[in-house]
Order: sequence, then C-alpha cells, then structure tokens
Amino acid sequence: MRSLIVALIAVVLVASVAGQVTTTSRGAAESERPLNLPMIGPHDPCPVTIGSRWDSKPDYIFGGPMWFGTAPVSVAFTWGQQGERAGLSLSNIPVERGARRAKTPWIAEPSYSGPVEIRGRSLRADRTALLFSRDMSSAPTELLMLRAPNAPQPNLYSFWPSSMFVPGPGCYGIQIDTTPRTELVVFEAT
Repeated sequence: MRSLIVALIAVVLVASVAGQVTTTSRGAAESERPLNLPMIGPHDPCPVTIGSRWDSKPDYIFGGPMWFGTAPVSVAFTWGQQGERAGLSLSNIPVERGARRAKTPWIAEPSYSGPVEIRGRSLRADRTALLFSRDMSSAPTELLMLRAPNAPQPNLYSFWPSSMFVPGPGCYGIQIDTTPRTELVVFEAT
C-alpha cells in the first residue's frame, strides 16, 4: 500500500512539473489565445489607451502614477509618460539589440491568481513585434509569461519589473491575456 501511495505521488509530481514546463516554454505562436490587435492606416491617429491615476501605490511597486489596462492586470510606461494618454518618449531610452529597451512594470490585483500572457506589435502595416524580457539577463521574446500571485505577502498586488523592446517611433498595441479576459493597451512611441 505504501509503495502505491509513493508511486501515485510521483506521478502527480511529474505531471505537475511537466504542465509547468509546457506552460512556461510556449512560444508566441503557441499562446492559448490568438493575437488580435487592430490595424490602422498610415495616416490614422494612434488610438491610445487612457490611463488611471494611482497615487497611493505600495512601496514595492515602481512606475506610475498612470497605469493602463483594467482589472486584473495593468502596465505603466516609465519613460516619458505625460498625462493620461499611454506613451513613451524614446529619446532617453537606451538602445539594445537594435531597439529601445524600456523598463515596463506590470501589476495584478491581489484577487487574481493565474497565468498572464503579454504580446504586442505595431498597429501599422509593418506589424513589427514588440519583444519582452523578465530581467536583464533573459533573452527577449515575443511572449512574456507571468504567473500571479507574485507579491511579497498574500493579499498584496502582484508586481513584475520587465523590459519591453520598442523598435522605434510608432503606434503599438499590447494584448494582455488572463484567465477571465483579454485586455488591449495601445500606446504611442515618439
């Protein structure tokens, strides 16, 4: 009986680890949901997302005070964000791998637990992909995968510092997929 219990625990652990590896190693083409960002014409204005002000954020979260996207996950643009319209000023952002590497913090509400998939691209005809990396040592990819909770204590906001590689000036969309919904955030890089 004891060996049967040990064998069952081993099977559950192997299945659990295998599921985690599959989830975290998927490429952009293997995301559970299709990338569904709008296209805009060459002379159309960029339909930027309007943010929400967050003046009382906890000390362990950098970014803001403007955050973009609705529950459960939001993003802040830390380089040249002015006013309530989502945007980046590229002039002071360092160049790395042929693109501007902008610090990009993400938060999830304390009540959210589950996967977060983040992808993006230009909304113009070139459809150039945005690349993301979790930290300074990881290679950029088209799919940033996060998992909530990621907080210092239970019942606090999850927080992830990351980098987003922006190819140049333009209008870009970010698709944030969570268990309950898909959220689109559009920003302009100038």
